Amino acid sequence: MTRTTTGAIRVVATLGAAALLLTGCSQLKGPERLKADCAVVVDGSGSGADSDDGFRAQEKLKATLPRFLADKKCKYVSYAPITSASEASSCQVPRIDIDPDSDKRSEREPLWKQTRVLAEAGAEKMLECARDRQPGSDVLGGLTRAAKVPRDGDGTFQVLVVSDFEQADPGFKLSKYKIATQAQRDTAVAAMVDGRNLPDLPDTTVYRVGFAMRGGKTSPEHVEQLGEFWKQLLEKEVKVDVDDGYGA
Repeated sequence: MTRTTTGAIRVVATLGAAALLLTGCSQLKGPERLKADCAVVVDGSGSGADSDDGFRAQEKLKATLPRFLADKKCKYVSYAPITSASEASSCQVPRIDIDPDSDKRSEREPLWKQTRVLAEAGAEKMLECARDRQPGSDVLGGLTRAAKVPRDGDGTFQVLVVSDFEQADPGFKLSKYKIATQAQRDTAVAAMVDGRNLPDLPDTTVYRVGFAMRGGKTSPEHVEQLGEFWKQLLEKEVKVDVDDGYGA
């Protein structure tokens, strides 16, 4: 090999290394692409009324959803209603892609700002439908609807549920059961899951907003009892993680 050839090889190698370095630097610029699958489940029952008699579902949705979408880096957002028969509800809102691959712009944040507004509008549309058509509170059915949406992203399925979690559907009304003791909770849980297909939600975290705020009011005793009931149902039966980090 001649000295000239050796020198040329060194130059090419140096340029290649520089190109890789520059590529790495360009990849570090700007935000990381969004990847998470998310869902929003909204309660259309009367207890979610936007008044002193309700837990103000629409108000809580507007206050919480923008932060949730940003915190969880949601790429895909799906929607599910909580009605008297959530699984069979006719309410439908298409899933939205907040960070579409087809959009080639290098600056992603302006795009996300626009698409998150659309995602929030979709959630409000679902809430409006749930309130108008089939008011009720089949919370477990709402989670079952969420379990059936496509999951194309990476990592944990992030599900925001805006509800007081006072299950009330044609087959089961939680208000008819005492849940103060473990034995009472066992009875109530068994009655609630009897004859139902539990939601299939692997690798899922459920974020509760409005929890235990029945009639716009709550008490430490009610929160504790309802919390133990749903912990048993969600964590032991459905096998999802539960997070109340977004507040009541």
